[in-house]
Amino acid sequence: MRSFSDRKERPIVGFQSYWTSHPLAVEIERAQGEGAVFREDCAGLYRKLEAGELSYAFCSSISLLRNCDFEIASPLGISYRSGGVGIWGLSNSQAPLIPYIQERVGQLREIFRSSQLQRTDNLKQAMRQFREQFLALPVPRLEPLPLLRMGNGSSSWSSLSRLMYRLLFGVDAYNSMVLAQNVISSPADVGEDGLDFRVENEALQKRCSFANIVDLAQIWRDITGLPFVSTILQKHRKLEGPCPQQLSESLELAQMRMRVDPRAYFPDILPRNCQQQSIDLCGVWKGMSYRLDQEDLRSLLVFLYFCKPLEKKSLEDETFTLKMLRWQQREANLMS
Repeated sequence: MRSFSDRKERPIVGFQSYWTSHPLAVEIERAQGEGAVFREDCAGLYRKLEAGELSYAFCSSISLLRNCDFEIASPLGISYRSGGVGIWGLSNSQAPLIPYIQERVGQLREIFRSSQLQRTDNLKQAMRQFREQFLALPVPRLEPLPLLRMGNGSSSWSSLSRLMYRLLFGVDAYNSMVLAQNVISSPADVGEDGLDFRVENEALQKRCSFANIVDLAQIWRDITGLPFVSTILQKHRKLEGPCPQQLSESLELAQMRMRVDPRAYFPDILPRNCQQQSIDLCGVWKGMSYRLDQEDLRSLLVFLYFCKPLEKKSLEDETFTLKMLRWQQREANLMS
């Protein structure tokens, strides 16, 4: 196997097989030829990036918290202002949860603003302030609270889903849910009253089967005022040199075409939902960005700070702090 320092050939870029990354993958293949794009599931991308079999990969952003060898290759990724690709599906009997969630989101938004998380230079201190105010909120009195049917999916969306359950329903409810899931053999065992968690292609296909939808990226934006960054271009720390310019150029072209003429990326047969209606790929793509700006990086930092206590395998405190400081410097550089 080639070492990282020997990799001078055309870079191979890894993607998950989702419609959200399809335009960018198409442009990279057009620019660099067949074989420039490798498609794999989330876990497969991690393994191949760690082994040096991929030059770069659009991995779930949460992997930056789990693997000290993974680094941001460039401010390229997938950021959502809207789109509905990470959802909880609710039944008719769960409709009373909707006004409660809306009220709770308003309370969390005020705490977020008072903690200055959107603009502070000291995120660690701001997170401590947020936590104190969050724990002081009245404990929700909802009986019975639905369990979260996690299923399979992108790990960043899974982390956001668990985080939102904790923020919306409280620490005790979250801890009880985790204990319950430890004795559940499969997501189906949660029962009909569980919150049905779906992501990416499956969310787009299945959302019409639910009576009510909670859009997780929208909830994140309502609370923080920031977009949700699910994916970011990553490399192994041993891979030297800057990200190739042609990747950025392919990204710029894909993002422009998604806005002006998204039909350029339509397949011959459009994907359909569970009611055999064409999925609105134009609407999905228009709610996304591939070029990450200062607001996106701030959102990424806040998300990782929120998720660290929930991760069983995460960076040691010193390594995590170092990474956070490094990325905050990148954020500051984008502002200058």
